[in-house]
Amino acid sequence: MILVLGILALFQGCSSFKTTKNSKGKYAREKFGNFDKVYIPNEAPLIAQMISIVQPELEVNARNKIANDIHHAIKKHKVEPQIIVALIDTESNFQYNKVSSTGDLSLGQVNVDVWNAEFKRMKLPLIQKDLLVTEDQGYAMEKMAQILNILKSRHSKRDRRWYARYHSNTTKYKMDYLRKIEVRMKMLSQARLVSTEKSLALSNQIAPSN
Repeated sequence: MILVLGILALFQGCSSFKTTKNSKGKYAREKFGNFDKVYIPNEAPLIAQMISIVQPELEVNARNKIANDIHHAIKKHKVEPQIIVALIDTESNFQYNKVSSTGDLSLGQVNVDVWNAEFKRMKLPLIQKDLLVTEDQGYAMEKMAQILNILKSRHSKRDRRWYARYHSNTTKYKMDYLRKIEVRMKMLSQARLVSTEKSLALSNQIAPSN
């Protein structure tokens, strides 16, 4: 039976994180919250609620379908759900047919040329461009989660905000991107998310750092 449980956001108004460095040793000290490290169960209804917070005008059926796609994608490629929701809203405002000036596609604004070169180097199946632009974004969400999982595996130990590398490896652009992401994170952190009974024991846990 589903119980309505309020998961109050943790670490609201937390202190700034410590200075970290990128590969050039220059990573400015900035104040960002810690909601990206709060444990949120990978449940489609919770993800749908987060989408409704950052993009309240999105039609309910579309929101639920995207939430389900994210659920399956991050079940396969481990990424915090609040991170992927914040990134999608920053990248595309949940517009699946958006095309950037550099040709980035889908909800996740994937740069096919850049990532296929990397996938080829890693001997992974290449991204199929035509599948990114369909209204069914299940494939696109899986590719986005896969890319984020690669970035997390490579950089999370030495870069507290590894997910900003989804946009750029250049410090200036990463910091600008983080400020946009933080707007979304604050919105999510101030919300009351509703989970199932299964989530009760997990709702106050912090995801272990990798």
